[in-house]
Amino acid sequence: MLFRSLPASAAQLVNTFRTTQAYILINADGPSIQPGSRSYERSWIRDGALTSTALLYTGHPERVRAFVDWYAGYQFPNGKVPCVVDRRGPDPVPEHDSTGELIYLLLKYYDFTHDRALLERHLPRVIAGVDYIEALRNERMTPEYRDGPPEKRACYGLVPESISHEGYSAKPMHSYWDSFFTLRGLKDATSIAHVLDRPDLEQRFQTLRDEYQTAPYNSLRLAMQIKNIDYIPGCVKLGDFDASGR
Repeated sequence: MLFRSLPASAAQLVNTFRTTQAYILINADGPSIQPGSRSYERSWIRDGALTSTALLYTGHPERVRAFVDWYAGYQFPNGKVPCVVDRRGPDPVPEHDSTGELIYLLLKYYDFTHDRALLERHLPRVIAGVDYIEALRNERMTPEYRDGPPEKRACYGLVPESISHEGYSAKPMHSYWDSFFTLRGLKDATSIAHVLDRPDLEQRFQTLRDEYQTAPYNSLRLAMQIKNIDYIPGCVKLGDFDASGR
């Protein structure tokens, strides 16, 4: 119906839209949403969460539901969500944006479908994910980071280093990409608890959210001061300009 209302001059836009949607569906392998073929024939929660958002906007909630149920099953016992899953199973490499991305996707799916049953089914995974995020953050809330030199204090309260950014594969960094998807996960966990009428969890998640959200901004201000830059860097240590938008 939307396409029918567009003028003929929008034909290129329509074709591009439909082709992109087709690529998403073609590259999927059953419930596994994949960003491509060959070396990209794996399922990342990062790509999957954002691609699922596109599928929700284009009328494919059933595919998103299948992906969520499939991927969530690979969550580790400690609450960590793997960054990627392939034929070998879940990858244990630490990429600290992953847990927040799964929680984000659960709420995004609910926003489009109002499928309360799915949220209820995955609530234990949300709780485990928040517990894991809290444990990660506690690693950077020690006196070493609270009272240390500026380079240490810029990491205070963040989740630890990871390689979630391709540019940090050689050496893990305190990536702001991780920080902001962690914050998004805590925000959306709070919303999920509210939807499910769990005031006990909502209060706990809200407290963690409010405590955490000051950390990335405090870190950014200090990191920018240390490097004497006027842009948001990709990570704490390098002061790098991140053209990818992460």
